Formats: sequence, C-alpha cells, structure tokens
Amino acid sequence: MSDRGDKGLTSGECDLTVSKDSEFVEVVGMIDEFQARLGLLRVLLKGEENQKVLKIESDLSQIMGSLYKVSVWKESEKRIENIIEEIEKYKKETKNLDKFLAPGKNELEARFNLCRTGCRIVERRLVSLKNKREEKNEFFDGNILKYFNKLSSLFYWQWVDRL
Repeated sequence: MSDRGDKGLTSGECDLTVSKDSEFVEVVGMIDEFQARLGLLRVLLKGEENQKVLKIESDLSQIMGSLYKVSVWKESEKRIENIIEEIEKYKKETKNLDKFLAPGKNELEARFNLCRTGCRIVERRLVSLKNKREEKNEFFDGNILKYFNKLSSLFYWQWVDRL
C-alpha cells in the first residue's frame, strides 16, 4: 500500500504525483465539493430541471479530466452556448429585478444559492490555477473558466426566477 497520502502527496489516473496543497488539487477538490452541492440541489428537483443539473455534474467530471490531462474540454463551446441561452430565457421571464436578494426564503432557493456560491469558489480557484500554469508556460483551457463564470450566472437567474 502506497504511503503517498500520508506524506501529503496524491496522484491520479496517469501516475502523476502532486502535493495535496497544489493549485490543481485545490481546484479539483472545490469542483468535487461543488458537485456535492449540486447533488443536494438535485434531490429537490424533478424532470427536466433534475436532468439539467445532472448534465452539469457530468460536465464537471469531464472538466476535472481535462484539467488533469492539461487538455481541451471538447464540449466547452456547446455547453457555454447552452448556458447563455438559458440565462437569457430566465432574464426575459424575470420582472423588474430592483432589490437586493437575500437567500433563505425557502429550501430550494437556499440550495440554488449554495450552488451559485460554490461555483464562484471554483471560478476563483481556477484563476489561480490558470495563472500558475501560464507562469510555467503550460496550457490552460480558458473555456473552462468561462463555463464556470456563466454557470454561476445561471444559478443566480434560476434563483431569482423562483422569487
């Protein structure tokens, strides 16, 4: 049995060993936590909404693989377009947003807000990973960062739509 974990190291599919305090491990850990938040939200959703969140969970698994392999996430452009279309739909359906929104009106709203904030945490960690990789002249797929930015906006507009 390997003792890497006991020494503060971890590895993935390709036998790449990295420190548990690396930007990569931090990002993947935040994405994992975000997926848990999505699962908590999905428990309350039915039908098409449930499937949309399930698709986001699938996206996150693909994104983690792309980050690990330092490669392009192949579905990024299509998924970003889908999210932008959804945001626009919610914006059109929302009437006169002219007040500060405070979470906690009901459980569903609170869970959407937890997902929105979890998504923003991932986005901030991705910026750190992007900067680190660029310093080392390593590849970073900028569409992954764009995806999380748009996704957090989608959670905001979905939450607003339920007021």
